Amino acid sequence: MKLITNIFFTLFLTLICATALIAQADRPRPDRWAGMVLDASTPDDAIRLFGTPVKDKDKVALDVPRPLSWLSDKCKEKLFRTITYKRIQEYKQVQFSFLGGKLVSISVEAPNAELEDKWIDPDDLEQLFGVVFKPNRRKYNSKLPPPSDFQANAPAELKKDEYAYWYDMIAVSENSFIIAVADNYQYRSGIIDSPDVKRRKQINARGARYPGYVSEIEIISRTLASS
Repeated sequence: MKLITNIFFTLFLTLICATALIAQADRPRPDRWAGMVLDASTPDDAIRLFGTPVKDKDKVALDVPRPLSWLSDKCKEKLFRTITYKRIQEYKQVQFSFLGGKLVSISVEAPNAELEDKWIDPDDLEQLFGVVFKPNRRKYNSKLPPPSDFQANAPAELKKDEYAYWYDMIAVSENSFIIAVADNYQYRSGIIDSPDVKRRKQINARGARYPGYVSEIEIISRTLASS
């Protein structure tokens, strides 16, 4: 009887450990998302994990919602294969882009905080990906300092008016760049707040440091960095 009890206990512990490892593997990290790993995963891996994509385009340029000055001109060339999915987990759209058969970019459209209850607060990005994010004001055709300088010297906070409408949260890791677009649209309030204004106040009341919500996230392999 004791032997049977020990066997069941061992199996139970093994199951718990396996479940924890699977959950950890699926958790986003600086170089991976939902089981897809930069510089390692293939289109076949994506199809195995998520099924047939809604779009599969070959020989296209890299479609980056927020281009970085750190990326090489190779991103503009029609060298990439991009496959698109609708509704993976809570994300409305997900794109995986491959170069030479290996994953180099993951682009996700996050939930809209004005319409959905489950959304991403910019304050939660560091915990979500396990890497430090810095805010960056959007400036047309601007160039960022080199990644190491940005990581070391960019301020942890911006002036209040520099968060207006849209700004970026940027992280630099060993193998990737992560750009999260923060939507902080400014509605005009009158004598009585409109539903849009009230919702925005609720959204901004949740964050401790950064206003708005994350609308898009791009995880890009540093193999695409300019030399």
